[in-house]
Amino acid sequence: MAVAASIPGVGERRRSLVAAFPVYWHLLSFDAPTVAVLWAWSFARAVRVAAAPASLAVLGIGTWLLYIADRLLDGRDGGTRNDLRERHFFHARHRRALLVAGCAAAISLAVFIFFMPPAARREDTVIFAVAMVYFAVVHLPSVRLRFPRELVVGLVFALACIVPAWSQSGPARADLAVLALLFAALCWLNCAAIHVWEKSETGRRWSPVSTLALCVAAAAAALMALAGGQHAGVLGLATAALASALLLFALDRDSSREAHRSAERAAPSSLAQRILADAALLTPLLLLIRWRG
Repeated sequence: MAVAASIPGVGERRRSLVAAFPVYWHLLSFDAPTVAVLWAWSFARAVRVAAAPASLAVLGIGTWLLYIADRLLDGRDGGTRNDLRERHFFHARHRRALLVAGCAAAISLAVFIFFMPPAARREDTVIFAVAMVYFAVVHLPSVRLRFPRELVVGLVFALACIVPAWSQSGPARADLAVLALLFAALCWLNCAAIHVWEKSETGRRWSPVSTLALCVAAAAAALMALAGGQHAGVLGLATAALASALLLFALDRDSSREAHRSAERAAPSSLAQRILADAALLTPLLLLIRWRG
């Protein structure tokens, strides 16, 4: 290690690779599938059921396909919209490669759908239909319908993540329903924070995102108190949700302070903010060591 560090350029290359990893994790749309599979697996562990590998694979691949489709459709006008960000430009530049990769992923998705449990397949079909309605409303120019987009995305995302555990949980569905509501609120918070930051609506001394984050944190803390030592899995995921809400609260307060310091009121949010917003949802990783043991 000392020899490598003494060679000119080796340390810099390693640092650049480390710095580039989260950027491409976001630009390649791997962030949402990572969060989805991690929470789906955690839901199953929380209620002591084994999530079918095929169900997790369908969730991860399907989420990735939906996200790259959404970003490709957002950037289909050649980047003339003023609400496009780095992820949209990246998808527009690499459209052909992403379409080829998407076709290969769709084939593997069909294979995993065939092997997934029938109950999970039925429930995923309903969620997919809802997602298609959302796509039609958002991307078809003939459809003009206003709705709380961040809330709908958060709810659909949370429902998709709960399916692998829900389809085989049986008596534990009451616990899963409560955890799903909490996670849906957390996903809504994540989407709302990104929307506010990217719209540069952080000039107020107190942001509505901070209020929502504290509400989600309070709900998570209440669930922790109710779970106690009787429901260790629920307690663990409620703790993870509390940590995520507080991280998003801290990110929002930092964003508001930066807006007040800046002379340019409409300065756009940074790529780092977008990456950190999704990284804040990776808190179930803190529970892996305990669960593994």
